[in-house]
Amino acid sequence: MKEKFLKTIYFDHTQLGITENIEKLYEDNENDNFIEQIDTNDEYISNIPAFQDIEELELSESITYFIWENGSGKSTFLENIATTYGFNKEWWTRNTLYKTNNIDNLENNWLRLSWQPSPFQYWYFFRAEWIYNFVNYLQTLESWIAFTPYGWENLHNFSHGQQFMKIMESIMDNVWFYILDEVESALSPENQLKVVEIIKYMVKNGSQFLIATHSPIILGIKEKSQILSFDHWYIHEIEYDMVPCVDMYRRILRKK
Repeated sequence: MKEKFLKTIYFDHTQLGITENIEKLYEDNENDNFIEQIDTNDEYISNIPAFQDIEELELSESITYFIWENGSGKSTFLENIATTYGFNKEWWTRNTLYKTNNIDNLENNWLRLSWQPSPFQYWYFFRAEWIYNFVNYLQTLESWIAFTPYGWENLHNFSHGQQFMKIMESIMDNVWFYILDEVESALSPENQLKVVEIIKYMVKNGSQFLIATHSPIILGIKEKSQILSFDHWYIHEIEYDMVPCVDMYRRILRKK
């Protein structure tokens, strides 16, 4: 058994406000009106199909990937796992309290986390869309302290992709719990392969990862990993060769 491991995530439907709508979900699905129907609901998270009929989610590996199309709920799910454990919704570690956006989707009271046997002491939440605000926040601190993990260099002096790599390299020796949301978004294929090797190294040393991604390269770690898809209105495990983005890349490359 691992020393520390997030094992089960429980969903509280009473907080999502969707308990009474489960039968309606299937009825609308049969009539092809489901997407239109849920878009009229006021609560954003209760409109996400993948959360409608799930009580708990079991994690079985050190790396859990979340895949499917934009808007399927992957990032929202990771965001609320992070806030359930004490993060703000933008970036970094549990003790980082800066906030540049006052708009929240829902209070972090609809998930419960079960650990085996106990939580990691340290976490890191990497959220690609917030990197500019994150580096601006670092600049408000004493620079020699804030930028120490990055060689005492202001991250604004680097390209978008270089910033991502500086951050990944700075955390690779920490045995922590990591949430990565679309880490590939600014990275070349070569740097994505470097990130894959960093993650493999960190898992070998005892870290655990939750990763939302659209990249066949980032998804390519077969050892100690599972892929959970948010398609067909429920969360379920899927094999690498069945992931749509993997198949799509293969078909495109065959045409060249």
